[in-house]
Amino acid sequence: MRLNYDAVVIGAGISGLTSALLMARRGKRTAVLEARGNILPLMRGFARKGAHFETGFHYASNLEEGGFGPYIFAKLGLDLKPFPLPREGYDEIRLLPTGRVFKMVCGADGLQKKLAESFPQESAAINAYLEKTAAAAAKSAYLNMQNGGEDFDTIIDSPPALQEVLDAHFKSPELKAILSVNSFLHGTPPEKISFAQHCCITCGLYKSAWGIEGGGRAINAAYGAALKNAGVDIFLNGEAVAITREGGQKIIILKDGRQFACDACIAAVHPKIFLRLAPPEVYREGYKTRLLDLRETPGFFALYGVLNKETFFETVNIFAVRDLDVNKIFGGGGKSYYINFSRSRPQAVSIISLVPSDSWQRGPDYKTKKAAFALEIKKDIQTLFPQIADNIEYLDASTPATMRAYCGYGGGYGLMHDVNKTKILPITKIPGLYLTGQSVIAPGFLGALITSLAVDRVVK
Repeated sequence: MRLNYDAVVIGAGISGLTSALLMARRGKRTAVLEARGNILPLMRGFARKGAHFETGFHYASNLEEGGFGPYIFAKLGLDLKPFPLPREGYDEIRLLPTGRVFKMVCGADGLQKKLAESFPQESAAINAYLEKTAAAAAKSAYLNMQNGGEDFDTIIDSPPALQEVLDAHFKSPELKAILSVNSFLHGTPPEKISFAQHCCITCGLYKSAWGIEGGGRAINAAYGAALKNAGVDIFLNGEAVAITREGGQKIIILKDGRQFACDACIAAVHPKIFLRLAPPEVYREGYKTRLLDLRETPGFFALYGVLNKETFFETVNIFAVRDLDVNKIFGGGGKSYYINFSRSRPQAVSIISLVPSDSWQRGPDYKTKKAAFALEIKKDIQTLFPQIADNIEYLDASTPATMRAYCGYGGGYGLMHDVNKTKILPITKIPGLYLTGQSVIAPGFLGALITSLAVDRVVK
């Protein structure tokens, strides 16, 4: 059986569904193919004992009125309601080697003042650095589309690297750690992520940090409603195994034998999976070799628990780092943590540690290894955060293998956005065949939206 569409999107994550809505709103008859049984398989999260656990969305920047977030939500027809996180300390950063605790505040002036109070000898450098970050974010066409910025020729992951800029401005290892610990949010260490890329992802948080009412569940529902209203056809349990060509049309072949023909095919999948699906001539051989050599971001080992009703943490996120050189956290040297607290009661807690994705494979010893690693983390949390450990009931755990089961690839954000490596481009050598997703331009929730907008600009 072969079905014909103007546009077919492979993958029903944020990038895929955003691309589908953009195509449909341009009047194209559009279909989405998803290998799993639900759209947004990672974003939707899960519930246990009356608490909802986020697995794909925790918080974001640029969701203020007039910002990029509300602009794209309106463009896509998404009914989402952002809310501001506490301005005084939405992030708490704990530098375990020295014992310093620093709470990130919203507002550039407030942040500058607090950093200068903590590191008075670096006051002038702090001013210069924050001005530099603001200028870098302001130049990003991707974050300023609502103001008419659509110069997509800007390459946001060009040198210098974040670490290079930090080293040029500051002497204090503590200060450099505080300003780079948000590398957890994009999965690439400071020595590899470009300064401009890091600014686009994190600088908005210096201004304001936001949640979305209902979190991942609301995002899932909003996309579902918008897709229905736009007339997009969704085919679940439809795993693509090949993309071929017949004349100017792309033919997507599913594992069950179904076929979909289209003029525009947008693959919202991991780039290495895309190489397996696409015709051999999709890229030059040298470019394909370089893509295959790109590294994955670390994966996530997560513990999930619920606090007793008498306990509530006002801080939304805690970063607990075991080395002042944040680059070493990505090398697996000692456990560092990102801890997220829900804003609802009972309060859900997610305790996340970076781990090598390829070290977690399902096999005979998988459950034993998972239980042992979870026990290590529980003991660590008891020592570091007794106020959490004494009031939490642990409910579940996940590994990079869990994420692969839900998403079909990796165990983290996808491929690293390494400033020194080959850039992944959304345009291929085959007219009408495009690639999108977190590995292409920028990771994270906003990164997925941005990448799809860039692809939409070039689709005929």
